Parts: sequence; structure tokens; C-alpha cells
Amino acid sequence: MKRSVITGIAVLLAGLTILITGCVKEIPDEPPYSTIPYDPEKVLTIAELKQMYIELGGAYKIIPNYSLFATVVMDESSGNIYESSYIQDETGAIQLQFFNPGGLCLGDSIRILLADVVVSVYHDLYQISNLDVGDNIYKIAVNHFIEPEVVTINQIATNTDYYQSRPVLLEEVQFMDSELGTTFADAVNNEDVNRMLEDCDGNTIIIRTSGYANFASDTLPEGNGSLVAIASVYNGEAQLVIRSINEVQLTGNRCGGGGGDPIDPVAEVNENFDSVENYTDVNLTGWTNIKVAGDRRWQGKTYQSEKYAQATGYNSGLSNMETWLITPPVINTNGDKELSFKTAMAFWAHSGNEPITVMGSTDFDGTNFETATWTELSANLVNAGSGDNNWVESGAVSLADFIGNVAIAFKYKGSDSESTSIRVDDVIINSGGGGGTTVFSENFDDSWGVWERISLLGTQVWDRDNNYGPDDSPCAEMTGFESGSHTNNDWLISPAMDLSAYSSATLTFETAKNYDGNPIEIKISTDYDGMGNPNNATWTTLSATLSTGSFTWTGSGNVSISSYTGQNVYVAFQYTSTNDMSATWRVDNIEVKAE
Repeated sequence: MKRSVITGIAVLLAGLTILITGCVKEIPDEPPYSTIPYDPEKVLTIAELKQMYIELGGAYKIIPNYSLFATVVMDESSGNIYESSYIQDETGAIQLQFFNPGGLCLGDSIRILLADVVVSVYHDLYQISNLDVGDNIYKIAVNHFIEPEVVTINQIATNTDYYQSRPVLLEEVQFMDSELGTTFADAVNNEDVNRMLEDCDGNTIIIRTSGYANFASDTLPEGNGSLVAIASVYNGEAQLVIRSINEVQLTGNRCGGGGGDPIDPVAEVNENFDSVENYTDVNLTGWTNIKVAGDRRWQGKTYQSEKYAQATGYNSGLSNMETWLITPPVINTNGDKELSFKTAMAFWAHSGNEPITVMGSTDFDGTNFETATWTELSANLVNAGSGDNNWVESGAVSLADFIGNVAIAFKYKGSDSESTSIRVDDVIINSGGGGGTTVFSENFDDSWGVWERISLLGTQVWDRDNNYGPDDSPCAEMTGFESGSHTNNDWLISPAMDLSAYSSATLTFETAKNYDGNPIEIKISTDYDGMGNPNNATWTTLSATLSTGSFTWTGSGNVSISSYTGQNVYVAFQYTSTNDMSATWRVDNIEVKAE
């Protein structure tokens, strides 16, 4: 039942006592001449109108000539609302109800004469009604747009009083699977329809669309993305009202599903992530980046000038996080393809499950993530003992069991507490051996060639062993043991390798080791001068798979050196030992291939 405020300004101000005590209201400048009355001493805000509704206990009519200044945040142009608009000022937002349609546009800055208007609540939505555009509205300016506030579904649902009638921007949302294939509303019978929108955590909200909207007959978009709408409420339940179909941008990959169009299979993959942007979701042609749980995906990251893909639960606030980064399907008709990559970590915090798993699928096509079959692959992966920022080579992973097309997925699971940062780089899928042209190879069968052997410490030096290579042929060998252990620092340095004409390159070799002692280190340099003390040059340590003992020959895996293409490089094997421990290391079959 409406209550009229007919006792004049005294009653009106009484309703405002609590709200305005202790503050000074800024009165807007008097607008240019208008036939619509204006008294600068009688100006209200949206928050004050709502407070009066609460204090007066229900709907009321304003009789004195008070004014309200606001901006139009939704008009009737899409047909999704009728004889109505939404407005916002610095204190809140509210819906307007008119006697007749038309007259206001999005971005109009207006003054509303509140004489004889009714402030009420319709199923929990605040409204100002009994309005006539000609009698009550004075347009001050145009194109005074208010930016939508970026919010989540949960924020709207848990604070409907604050968000109602405001323009909001939701990101990483999509229509539920059960809604796909339907239209926004019933344009045939001109009936309003509710559709369910969801985020990647499974939170949902209603989108209500009029059967008269100019997009009512449009089929719901199937992708994930962003959406601008007006927040609303009906009987306590949050809703959204779309302003324009142009503000519905749901074109990306669906979370929890592949989304998008099928991906054409490729002959091979050679990705070093040099094109990714720091702290931006990885978005590479043919790749799929999916959020299964939580609101994070794999992102581009840069550390010490190296770019890579990273997933982390750090500072996420998530109780559960899962994201998959998937390569394009690779043609593997003969089963001769191999996979190699490298992983690194920072700030290990996982105590339960491992943060990264590598999976393969023969039936993933870019659209069917949930229904595709995924098989875990065995590869060398970073772990708690790898040390921060140290790259671990996967080794050559055979894909012989994935005949047809094969897609590789890097799956990260974590949370705010299980928050290890995992990095992936130099993902290669090809026919093995790194592919491309052989730029350099060495098996030490005949001589040292032009390799440099430099001893910086100790009397022992690199030598050629004629009998203990992987095929019983010669190999390079270094040990610090001679009637006991000795301290040594010895380098075996390749000749210059010209990679100036290539954009990708891979190093492979084999090692065998026995006895306790320091691991051999593999290094690369672009500024070594080809002779003399290697300490005068800059060297970067490469990660590779090494022999673990018993003189067992072990392949290094495909060690990517693509970040050094376009220039000359030197590769070195550095051996160190102490007076207490001196392992024996053997090296053979060194090869660099480039494309």
C-alpha cells in the first residue's frame, strides 16, 4: 500500500535525518534554464530515496519539488525493457518506470523532477515510477557513459541490494550446457525467458530476456568470455538484463570443455612460447587453454629474459585449481612421433598430489575435452628436489602408442595452499631427434677434432676411451680419480656452431657415469672466443637427462637451444671433483639439429 508524504518538507526531512546528519551534501550547479522546476536546496540522491523507503516503512509519494541528478545506464533501444530505464549516481542505482516509452538514451546525464513520483520496491527491486519524460526529465548532457563494474556471479548474488540496477561486467562466463542450442527468449510468442549463465567454478545466475528484445530469436553463444548487463533482482534471486547483444562476447574456449571449432591436425609442434605476454592467458593458434576448476589458466611468464608457460595456485584464494594446456593434434599415422619439453618450478608447496601431469589423447579435436580419452605419459618432470628455476628436460617420450592424431596436455592441479609454480617450455613433437638439418655431430671415433680441452684445476684431463662408448667405440671420458680423488675443474668445449640461419635447434647426446661425485654440467655460450679460459665468457647451464650410475649409457633427451638461434654458439661439458669424491663421466654421440 502506498503512503503519501503530504505533510510537506518536515516529514521528508525527518525521513532523512539519520542519513544526512554530520555530512554536507554537494549541491550541483543550477542547470541552464528549463521549464521543469529546479531548487538547488532540494536535491536528493538515490541512496537517500532508498533510505526514506526503509524509514517510512514502504512505498511513498514525493510531493515537494525535489530533484535527482543521475546518468542513464540502460535505455529501451534493444527492446529488452519497455517504458523503463536504469539510472545511476555516485550513491547507487535504481530503475525508472514511465507512463510512455522512449526519450532517454544510454549515457544521458539527466535531472529528474521528483514531484508526485512514487518510490517503491517491486519484488526486491527499487523503482521510481509515475514518471513522464516531458514533465519530469531534463537532459543536461549526452554520452556521459559510466563504466561497468567488473564483478563475479558470487558478488552479485551475495549483495543484490548494492549491485541492483548497476551496469556490471562479468568475465570468464558461459551459458550452461543445458541451455546451448536455445534462443535468448521466445520471439514467436513474445514471451520472456530465463537462461542460466555460469562461471568456471559452477556458480550460476539468471539472464532474463524479453520476447520483444531485438536479439530474442538469436541462438545462445556457445563459448566462454565476457558479458555486460544490468544487475537486477527478483524475490531475492539475482538476475541480469542484457543491454545490447554487442556486449555479449562469449567466443572463447569453454571452461570444462573444449569449446570453439575443431582444430586442424598439424605435422609437428615446436613451441618456445616466445610470443606469450607476461601474466596473460596463453592463447596460441591451435592450442587449447582450459580451466577445469578455479578461475586461473596457464599464463605467459618471463624470468631472466626467458619466456614460458606457467600455472600456479599462489595467492589464488582457491580451494581447488585445475587447468590444462593442450597442443594441437599432431599427425602420427606411423606412430613415429616423439615428444620432448622441459619443466621448471618455483617455491615448491605441494604436499599431496603432484602439480603437473602430462597426458596424451588420440581423439581430442579441440571441442571435446570432457569426452576425449586421456592417457598419462611417462616423462622426466620437475619435482620438489629440482631446485627453484632449474629446467628439467623430459627426455624423448615415444608416442608410438598414439596412432592417428595425438594431442598432448599439460595438466596442473593445485590450490591456494598447494601453490607450486610450474613452468613448461620448448615443447617439441616430431619424428624424433629434434628434426631438421644436422648442424653438428661428434662421436670421438677418430680424434678430438677441434674440441678444446681446458683444465682450470687439477692434473687430470679429458681423455678419449677407445672401448667403452655406447656401441663399444671411442668416447670422451673424464675422471678425477688417480690413486685417490683429486680436485679438478675441466672443460670440454665444442667448436663454434653456426645457428644464424635457423629459428629452432635441439641438442642431443649420451652420458655414462660411475662412482660418487658431482654431476657433469652442460653449458652453452654465445660470447666464448673459441680458445682460452672459459671463465672469460658467459655460460648458461642446460638441463638434460644424465646417467645415474653403473656406466649405464643414457640419452639426454631433446635439449632445446632454440633461444640461441640466429647466432654462433659453443657447447661445453664441465667436470668437477673434490679430494673426497671423483666420479667418472663419459660423453658420446653429440648432435645438434636445427630448422
